[in-house]
Amino acid sequence: MGDIEKETPSQDLFQFQPEVDSAAPDSPHQFRPEMNDFTILSVDDDEMFQNSLRLSLSGFSYRGIAPRILVASSANEAAKLLLETPSTAVLLLDIVMETDDAGLRLVRTIREVLGNSQLRIVLLTGQPGIAPMQSSLETYDISDYWLKTDLTNERLHSILTANLRTFEQIDVLNRARRGLQSIVEASNSLAKSSGFEDFSRRMIHELASLLGVSEDGIVCVRGRDQEQPPKIIGSAGRFASVLNQTLDTINDESVRDLIQHALDEQANMETAMAQVLFFPGQAVAPPAAAYIATNRRIDDTERELLRVFATNIGTGLVNVALTSQLDRIAYEDGLLEIANGNALKRGVQAALEIPPPRRRKVLFIELNQYARSCVSLGVEQGDRLLRAFAKRLAAAFPPPCMIARLHEDIFAVLGPEYLVRIEYVNRLEAGAHSPEALFFGAEAASLDLNHFTSAQTVIATGLLLLKKAGLKGTSGQLVEYDPNVEEETRRRYALSQQLYKAVLNREISVVFQPQIDLTDNRIVGAEILARWTRPDGSTIFPADFIPLAEANGLIVPLGQQILEQACSALRSMDEAGFPAVTLAVNVSPVQLGRQEFIDELIATTRRYGLSPDRLELEITETVAMDEHQHANDVLSTLRRKGFAIAIDDFGTGYSSLTKLRSFEAAMLKIDGSFIAGLGESIQNEMIVEMIIRLGERMNMRVLAEGVETEQQAEWLQSRGCMLAQGYLYAPPESFEQFLARLRNSPAKTA
Repeated sequence: MGDIEKETPSQDLFQFQPEVDSAAPDSPHQFRPEMNDFTILSVDDDEMFQNSLRLSLSGFSYRGIAPRILVASSANEAAKLLLETPSTAVLLLDIVMETDDAGLRLVRTIREVLGNSQLRIVLLTGQPGIAPMQSSLETYDISDYWLKTDLTNERLHSILTANLRTFEQIDVLNRARRGLQSIVEASNSLAKSSGFEDFSRRMIHELASLLGVSEDGIVCVRGRDQEQPPKIIGSAGRFASVLNQTLDTINDESVRDLIQHALDEQANMETAMAQVLFFPGQAVAPPAAAYIATNRRIDDTERELLRVFATNIGTGLVNVALTSQLDRIAYEDGLLEIANGNALKRGVQAALEIPPPRRRKVLFIELNQYARSCVSLGVEQGDRLLRAFAKRLAAAFPPPCMIARLHEDIFAVLGPEYLVRIEYVNRLEAGAHSPEALFFGAEAASLDLNHFTSAQTVIATGLLLLKKAGLKGTSGQLVEYDPNVEEETRRRYALSQQLYKAVLNREISVVFQPQIDLTDNRIVGAEILARWTRPDGSTIFPADFIPLAEANGLIVPLGQQILEQACSALRSMDEAGFPAVTLAVNVSPVQLGRQEFIDELIATTRRYGLSPDRLELEITETVAMDEHQHANDVLSTLRRKGFAIAIDDFGTGYSSLTKLRSFEAAMLKIDGSFIAGLGESIQNEMIVEMIIRLGERMNMRVLAEGVETEQQAEWLQSRGCMLAQGYLYAPPESFEQFLARLRNSPAKTA
């Protein structure tokens, strides 16, 4: 093997540990920003929402630190705060403030004027679809998008945790790379390397150039396990074929022994035919040895040049190791050791650079039992579930598919369309036939990349589709992206904007549909129905605008306006001599969910001098049967205060008789779909008769909606249902028409 001269490694050389042992994202040993706190800025002109947010975040912490919460009520105020606190981590941003697009303009200011690309921006809106979705997300750099109505405490905490983690990871990457740049610039060629393999190849090239020899070289690293052979991460010349193999696969025994000797002795080695430079380990990379065949003995000048160059190589290797580790932190999920959302975004963007047709798809998949598992069995069980689900995904979508985890229980699959098929999601449900097998239920959304131009839009659209799938009420929903839906989204967004102005300008009026006692055709009450008449005279019906109002939060001020109009009508009816006629008003679940609803309702009735029993509050059967404690408490309080509760659309939901018995509602309203089938469907007749008997047994009045024929009225009366409303008696009409009908009918006056 020739004479071997052992050299002690220079103290300038780096230390090195296996990359595989880099800390996971939540480990205290990872590279992370040196910060004492995290700052969250909430920008919203709704003081009530800000107060609710403060309350929700009162017990929130990240990495054991309670974040500093800043608030602003306008985009201008927020921009000033961000100038003063550029280290702000997360921005919770409403769109509509001083102007309809104030929030979106603030996003542009942050990214383009302030130059802040690190801040995570979570768009919060009461307006469904926010946008048009695709064009807005292509234009604005937004991290996340949520409807305010979807924000439970748990979801808000989850969103903040995920975005704080992303902010921290990006901050780690930015800080480290800024520090590395000044070091790497000294070695221009080596600084261009993209990883260990590339760096090692460049290293061999530069060593060969320095010594004026052929590029016959090898770079090896030793893993943590000393029993395992060193791995070859770089090779060139006659050793090119051994790349990514282990040192023991080299046929040349003299070369193999020389490299092994350098690693064992932790020292540089020199022979008449070769040089081996040893690099002892530090915290971020494994011990390494670089072999170069010289085929001659080097002189003193070359030896000194090697020592200086080795220092640069050592620094460069540290940089590559750091970059590799930081890439893992930034692009790998720490728990599952698979790609994360950043990696998915990078992969999607690369796929979008392929000219159409791209023949690539992305599946977004939500594991729907993860949250329940964590709550019931603890986080460890939740982690076990995620690991098992990731393995099932890898089996169902093999390479070249990329499996990524975006959030706690949301995964994505990117790959060729022949492998990424939405029906393959069904393969995830059934596991092995053993007691340890887990059943997985999941929703999924599929997107064809031919319809998109940016990765940000792909991910945002996929997450939105998943939310829509989850709102369909049954698990296992599979949704395909339809580009034609974008036009419908634009229409609904435009209508939502018009609705905002209509509520502001009090353009929503009410009409009255009489409720009749079938025994003597007396008018005993009326149901109030909302109508939106636009300035051009066109009318929008509740089925078109009430869901929008509930989705964007306008149902709260709109509901209050309708209550005001109902109370005003009751007051006028009293003055006209009809103090016993009641009015029924629909109450949204969003209204019931507010702590202030009861106090506002009582204050409104008192302002008009009304007894609570004059107002009948209609809630849907689904809300009545809801097990949510707050809703139950609100309804119980309303009953104690004297308000009558009616269960609307009864028969269309899933009632519990035990719950119904304890509910003490004053009235059951039979849904009009059942009334329409009287005389045509025996099943409908059986259902209606059953509801009537149920109401009698539980001492509730029963009212039939949608009565349109005398035959229906006679059938209902013969079965004991004595209250009805519908076009047989009167259509919804203005208050003046209703009051005239009261005066001309045998109305109930006492």
